Amino acid sequence: MNISRRSRTALIRATDNWLSRVYLAAVTAATGYFLFDALFVDHPDASMAAVVPWLLTAPLSLLYTLLPDGTLSGTSTGLFTALYLAGIAFAALANAAFMGHVVRRLRQPFPGTAPCA
Repeated sequence: MNISRRSRTALIRATDNWLSRVYLAAVTAATGYFLFDALFVDHPDASMAAVVPWLLTAPLSLLYTLLPDGTLSGTSTGLFTALYLAGIAFAALANAAFMGHVVRRLRQPFPGTAPCA
């Protein structure tokens, strides 16, 4: 099994059921709101719009909190935003693939049960 086949299988599991699709749509909407807020809205104070996608993609996105202080402080704002969005996208796809795997396993009949007529 090569890498492209594994990644294709993971993407299929992440998008082949309604639960994963709704989850990915919610993460996409929250991320879109964050980008709109960051680009077009002036705030006298800090905005909390970036927290919503971060919390929606937990527990994988919480790995950002393990980074030492100042790790990303030298990066430009655009690079920091790109790293943040890449992490959110990876965490969302991993969570959606996990949800797809759980849904697929729940659809299978339990071993030792007779099929219904």
